[in-house]
Amino acid sequence: MEEMIMEVCGSYAGLVLSLMGVCAAVAALLPAPSEKSGAVYRVLYRLLNLLAVNVGRARNADDAAQEKKV
Repeated sequence: MEEMIMEVCGSYAGLVLSLMGVCAAVAALLPAPSEKSGAVYRVLYRLLNLLAVNVGRARNADDAAQEKKV
């Protein structure tokens, strides 16, 4: 993955990888949006997970648990 980012981002690859790491750390600390959460929080939470590349099997545990409830 790092090689692909190096090809796409060039000299900004380190910055992109750092941003992904920070987003992953913040996403792990934030609670998943509930049904009572506002639309802005839900959008920001999804954007943060997208930037952190938290998709598929890398999803946060509370996201996966919430999907099982529904």
